[in-house]
Amino acid sequence: MQTGWRKNFQAYKVASPPIQNAHRLLLFYAIECGLKAILMKRQGAKLTSDCDDIANAQHDINALLTALRAASDLQLPKGLLLSSSRKISSGQINQVWRYGGEFINQNGSKSIEKQLLMISKWIIQELN
Repeated sequence: MQTGWRKNFQAYKVASPPIQNAHRLLLFYAIECGLKAILMKRQGAKLTSDCDDIANAQHDINALLTALRAASDLQLPKGLLLSSSRKISSGQINQVWRYGGEFINQNGSKSIEKQLLMISKWIIQELN
């Protein structure tokens, strides 16, 4: 899991501007892997199947942060609106970016990306 965190985060960091959803998706998956790696480290698990919190959270960054008892200011926004006026949860951000979706707020993806970068700093501290 730590390898997935490092490789996806490194791939995101070398992306050239302008940042697109595909780059953000790498960041999202890096964060997901990093949070799962912290859970595994804390629980002394060798496999993701050894951590119930991972199975329960799936791709939900907020659920992983809650399981880790991380500071609430790291949480991603709740009830995000897509350009189609559909509401999604923080566990569906990866699907939006994977399929080329856009958030209603012009800065929606940039704001989420900024929040994911804040989480990445926390992950770096936790895994060192």
